[in-house]
Amino acid sequence: MKKFSLLLGIAVWVQLTNDSRAGDFSVKVADKEPPNQIGESIRKALQPKSVQLLNGDKPVFEFWFGSEVSLKSKPGSADKALGSIHETTLLGAVSVGNGQRDYKDNEIAAGVYTMRFGLQPQDGDHLGSAEYPYFAVLIPAKNDTQLDGIASFKAMTKASGKDTASGHPVVLSLRPISSDTGDFPKLNEPVAEHNSVRVKVPAKAGEEKTGIAFELVYKGHGHIQ
Repeated sequence: MKKFSLLLGIAVWVQLTNDSRAGDFSVKVADKEPPNQIGESIRKALQPKSVQLLNGDKPVFEFWFGSEVSLKSKPGSADKALGSIHETTLLGAVSVGNGQRDYKDNEIAAGVYTMRFGLQPQDGDHLGSAEYPYFAVLIPAKNDTQLDGIASFKAMTKASGKDTASGHPVVLSLRPISSDTGDFPKLNEPVAEHNSVRVKVPAKAGEEKTGIAFELVYKGHGHIQ
């Protein structure tokens, strides 16, 4: 009986460790204002707390999500949340540390970025490159200074890719989740060789306040074209 109890205790400890850490990362929420590099109108639209992805005690991604993400309509279910967001809507901002890569497996220059919602183009160049068409488009803060300053896909992707060698926008994959209940933020491995953080952010559809939950993939890439 003692041996069984010991084995059970070890199994529970391993499970808890796997739930709180993924790919050598851990997640932490900190009371911290958005960076000063971000334009004032955008800073005012962000929460005064960050979601930190840590490698040891070093933040490699630090996210500030919107205090109220604008929606086209209230989603009918949790897995429809991403489909309810207007393209180019501000999702938040992120500070990226050294050595990180985006969903196209391109290196992300260390620095501060805004994050806007983007949809993958439905054309031959992108066919089969990602399981879901939803992305956070990272734009250097200096290229995106006004909350309503970017209103088209073309302007968004141009601002994102302006400083990259290829001109391709910097993107992180977003994935729908089946339930918006439980603990957030939380690290996850949604599919093989992908690590994500599950988040839930306040949102508004018209005058109705709600919330949306989704996964943001911080490690892993799509099928390279």
